[in-house]
Amino acid sequence: MRTFFILGPALATLTLAGCDLTKPPQGNNDDVAVEMVTPRGGAFSHSQTADLSGYYLPVVPVGPDDFQLSSVFVGQAAEFGDWEAGKRSTTFAPVMLEFSVPGETTERVLPDSYAVSDGRIRMTGTSPGHGRVTFDARLDQGALSTARRNLGEGEAPAMTAAITIGARSYTGIKFAWSGGD
Repeated sequence: MRTFFILGPALATLTLAGCDLTKPPQGNNDDVAVEMVTPRGGAFSHSQTADLSGYYLPVVPVGPDDFQLSSVFVGQAAEFGDWEAGKRSTTFAPVMLEFSVPGETTERVLPDSYAVSDGRIRMTGTSPGHGRVTFDARLDQGALSTARRNLGEGEAPAMTAAITIGARSYTGIKFAWSGGD
Protein backbone atom coordinates (compact mmCIF):
# COMPACT_ATOMS: atom_id res chain seq x y z
CA MET A 1 0.00 0.00 0.00
CA ARG A 2 1.33 3.44 -0.94
CA THR A 3 0.83 6.58 1.07
CA PHE A 4 0.54 9.90 -0.77
CA PHE A 5 1.05 13.31 0.72
CA ILE A 6 -0.37 16.54 -0.62
CA LEU A 7 1.91 19.51 -0.20
CA GLY A 8 0.27 22.84 0.35
CA PRO A 9 0.93 26.39 -0.78
CA ALA A 10 3.46 26.99 2.00
CA LEU A 11 5.92 24.56 0.40
CA ALA A 12 5.32 26.06 -3.04
CA THR A 13 6.07 29.50 -1.61
CA LEU A 14 9.35 28.26 -0.14
CA THR A 15 10.31 26.63 -3.44
CA LEU A 16 9.64 29.76 -5.46
CA ALA A 17 11.49 32.11 -3.14
CA GLY A 18 14.06 34.33 -4.85
CA CYS A 19 17.81 34.31 -4.47
CA ASP A 20 19.61 35.82 -1.50
CA LEU A 21 22.98 37.35 -2.33
CA THR A 22 25.80 37.49 0.17
CA LYS A 23 29.28 38.97 0.02
CA PRO A 24 31.86 37.27 -2.21
CA PRO A 25 34.40 35.10 -0.34
CA GLN A 26 37.58 36.84 0.80
CA GLY A 27 41.06 35.87 -0.37
CA ASN A 28 42.72 35.23 -3.72
CA ASN A 29 40.22 33.96 -6.26
CA ASP A 30 42.40 34.68 -9.31
CA ASP A 31 40.45 37.90 -9.92
CA VAL A 32 37.16 36.06 -10.50
CA ALA A 33 34.27 37.45 -8.51
CA VAL A 34 32.11 34.74 -6.98
CA GLU A 35 28.65 35.33 -5.58
CA MET A 36 27.22 33.01 -2.99
CA VAL A 37 23.60 32.54 -3.99
CA THR A 38 20.76 30.50 -2.58
CA PRO A 39 19.41 28.91 -5.76
CA ARG A 40 15.79 29.17 -6.77
CA GLY A 41 14.09 25.78 -6.84
CA GLY A 42 14.10 24.25 -10.31
CA ALA A 43 15.95 27.06 -12.11
CA PHE A 44 19.08 24.97 -12.62
CA SER A 45 19.20 21.24 -13.21
CA HIS A 46 21.48 18.74 -14.85
CA SER A 47 21.02 15.00 -15.21
CA GLN A 48 23.52 14.06 -17.89
CA THR A 49 25.44 10.82 -17.44
CA ALA A 50 27.64 11.34 -20.51
CA ASP A 51 30.50 13.83 -20.65
CA LEU A 52 29.12 16.72 -22.72
CA SER A 53 31.87 19.16 -21.75
CA GLY A 54 33.54 21.31 -24.36
CA TYR A 55 32.80 24.09 -26.79
CA TYR A 56 30.10 23.86 -29.42
CA LEU A 57 30.83 26.11 -32.40
CA PRO A 58 28.15 27.19 -34.88
CA VAL A 59 28.88 25.95 -38.39
CA VAL A 60 27.51 29.20 -39.91
CA PRO A 61 27.22 32.70 -38.38
CA VAL A 62 24.20 33.17 -36.13
CA GLY A 63 22.69 36.40 -34.85
CA PRO A 64 22.56 40.04 -35.82
CA ASP A 65 25.78 41.62 -37.16
CA ASP A 66 26.52 43.29 -33.82
CA PHE A 67 25.95 40.15 -31.73
CA GLN A 68 27.08 36.91 -33.40
CA LEU A 69 27.05 33.66 -31.45
CA SER A 70 30.63 32.35 -31.39
CA SER A 71 30.34 29.37 -29.00
CA VAL A 72 28.31 27.48 -26.46
CA PHE A 73 30.29 26.22 -23.49
CA VAL A 74 29.25 23.18 -21.45
CA GLY A 75 31.23 22.37 -18.32
CA GLN A 76 31.97 19.26 -16.31
CA ALA A 77 29.99 17.74 -13.44
CA ALA A 78 31.91 19.63 -10.71
CA GLU A 79 31.11 22.98 -12.35
CA PHE A 80 27.41 22.13 -12.47
CA GLY A 81 27.53 21.04 -8.82
CA ASP A 82 29.20 24.28 -7.71
CA TRP A 83 26.74 26.45 -9.64
CA GLU A 84 23.72 24.58 -8.31
CA ALA A 85 25.12 24.76 -4.75
CA GLY A 86 25.22 28.55 -5.08
CA LYS A 87 28.93 29.10 -5.83
CA ARG A 88 28.64 31.39 -8.82
CA SER A 89 31.10 33.42 -10.81
CA THR A 90 30.03 36.64 -12.48
CA THR A 91 32.05 35.71 -15.58
CA PHE A 92 31.76 31.92 -15.92
CA ALA A 93 28.99 29.30 -15.75
CA PRO A 94 28.68 25.57 -16.51
CA VAL A 95 26.48 26.48 -19.50
CA MET A 96 27.02 29.81 -21.21
CA LEU A 97 26.81 31.44 -24.60
CA GLU A 98 29.57 33.63 -25.96
CA PHE A 99 28.91 36.29 -28.59
CA SER A 100 31.24 38.36 -30.77
CA VAL A 101 30.50 42.06 -30.60
CA PRO A 102 32.04 44.98 -32.58
CA GLY A 103 35.54 45.98 -31.58
CA GLU A 104 36.91 42.42 -31.43
CA THR A 105 35.42 41.78 -28.00
CA THR A 106 33.08 39.16 -26.67
CA GLU A 107 30.08 39.07 -24.37
CA ARG A 108 29.13 36.06 -22.30
CA VAL A 109 25.50 35.36 -21.55
CA LEU A 110 25.29 33.44 -18.28
CA PRO A 111 22.20 31.42 -17.36
CA ASP A 112 19.13 32.65 -15.54
CA SER A 113 18.05 29.01 -15.83
CA TYR A 114 19.23 25.81 -17.48
CA ALA A 115 18.27 22.16 -17.87
CA VAL A 116 20.90 19.76 -19.21
CA SER A 117 20.47 16.06 -19.96
CA ASP A 118 22.25 13.56 -22.21
CA GLY A 119 20.11 14.54 -25.17
CA ARG A 120 19.20 18.18 -24.60
CA ILE A 121 20.56 21.52 -23.42
CA ARG A 122 18.18 24.36 -22.61
CA MET A 123 19.21 27.72 -21.22
CA THR A 124 17.83 31.21 -20.75
CA GLY A 125 19.89 34.29 -20.02
CA THR A 126 19.97 38.03 -20.48
CA SER A 127 22.23 40.28 -22.54
CA PRO A 128 22.41 43.91 -21.39
CA GLY A 129 22.22 45.17 -24.98
CA HIS A 130 20.06 42.52 -26.65
CA GLY A 131 17.62 41.39 -23.97
CA ARG A 132 16.42 37.89 -23.29
CA VAL A 133 18.34 35.03 -24.92
CA THR A 134 16.96 31.48 -25.07
CA PHE A 135 18.81 28.42 -26.29
CA ASP A 136 17.29 24.97 -26.94
CA ALA A 137 19.53 22.24 -28.39
CA ARG A 138 19.37 18.55 -29.15
CA LEU A 139 22.57 16.55 -28.96
CA ASP A 140 23.60 13.78 -31.35
CA GLN A 141 25.43 11.39 -29.00
CA GLY A 142 26.93 9.37 -31.88
CA ALA A 143 28.38 12.45 -33.58
CA LEU A 144 29.56 13.81 -30.22
CA SER A 145 31.36 10.53 -29.38
CA THR A 146 33.05 10.49 -32.79
CA ALA A 147 34.09 14.15 -32.47
CA ARG A 148 35.54 13.53 -29.00
CA ARG A 149 37.52 10.50 -30.25
CA ASN A 150 38.87 12.52 -33.19
CA LEU A 151 39.37 15.72 -31.18
CA GLY A 152 36.65 17.50 -33.15
CA GLU A 153 38.35 17.37 -36.53
CA GLY A 154 36.05 17.42 -39.58
CA GLU A 155 33.12 15.64 -37.98
CA ALA A 156 29.35 15.80 -38.35
CA PRO A 157 27.55 18.38 -36.19
CA ALA A 158 27.18 17.19 -32.60
CA MET A 159 24.28 19.51 -31.79
CA THR A 160 21.34 21.22 -33.50
CA ALA A 161 19.69 24.19 -31.81
CA ALA A 162 17.24 27.05 -31.89
CA ILE A 163 18.19 30.37 -30.35
CA THR A 164 16.20 33.51 -29.71
CA ILE A 165 17.99 36.81 -29.22
CA GLY A 166 15.55 39.51 -28.18
CA ALA A 167 12.71 39.26 -30.70
CA ARG A 168 14.66 37.35 -33.40
CA SER A 169 14.70 33.55 -33.64
CA TYR A 170 17.14 31.31 -35.47
CA THR A 171 16.41 27.60 -35.97
CA GLY A 172 18.22 24.56 -37.31
CA ILE A 173 21.63 25.82 -36.21
CA LYS A 174 24.31 23.11 -36.45
CA PHE A 175 27.23 23.03 -34.01
CA ALA A 176 30.57 21.25 -34.21
CA TRP A 177 32.21 20.10 -30.96
CA SER A 178 35.66 21.26 -29.83
CA GLY A 179 37.62 20.44 -26.72
CA GLY A 180 39.01 23.98 -26.65
CA ASP A 181 42.61 25.14 -26.75
